[in-house]
Order: sequence, then structure tokens, then C-alpha cells
Amino acid sequence: MAFDFITEFKKLCAQLQKEDIIVYLNQAKDMMDKDQELQEMIGKFNLTKYQLNAEMAKPDGDNDKINELDLELNKLYDEIMANEFMVAFSEASDEVDRLTKHIQAIITATVNGGDPMTVELPAGGCSG
Repeated sequence: MAFDFITEFKKLCAQLQKEDIIVYLNQAKDMMDKDQELQEMIGKFNLTKYQLNAEMAKPDGDNDKINELDLELNKLYDEIMANEFMVAFSEASDEVDRLTKHIQAIITATVNGGDPMTVELPAGGCSG
């Protein structure tokens, strides 16, 4: 039987799901999803963003209303990003992004004839 790379890669990915940072990311996401106050803030943020965009799209948009909505949007954003579960999720997400960039760099080096064992995390870190 020939080596089935895709099957083996899928097995590795299943193992990746057991890595601490992936488990933590999923736990943080679950906690965010269960936080009713956070979900209400996100809903209000999305509604306020929609209202702001709608007002800005008007040819005769009310600048006072635009400024008021913009201030509200920024306030909601700050509150959302200060939520403990959002902080945990954001930090874990950044770490997972670094991990996936490293994996992508290994794959790219490999298909270009490089030694996958020598590939380090790409410079530049997190894209934020």
C-alpha cells in the first residue's frame, strides 16, 4: 500500500487539536459564547456599527449623530475587549495564529525543497 500523505496529515491535525493552546482557545471561545453580558455587548456593538455606517452613507448624514454613534461604538469596543473571556480568547487566538504561521512556513519550505526540520517561526510575530 502506498503512503497516503493526506490521511497521515489528517491524523497529525487530529493530534494538533489536543495541543494545550488549541484546547485553551476552544475553552475560551465556549466561555465567551456562554457569557450573556458579553454577547449582549457584541450585539449592541454590531447594531451601533450598522447605525453608524447607515448614517455615514446618507448624503446629508447628521455629524452630531455620527460622532455620538462613533463614541458609543468605541466605548462598546473597549468594554468588549476588556472582558476576561475576550482577553483570554484574543491571547489564545494570537498564539494559535503564530502556530499556524509556523506550520505554513514548514509546509512552504518543504515543497520548495528545504529541510522542514530547520524551519523556525517566521519573523514578525503576531499580525494582531
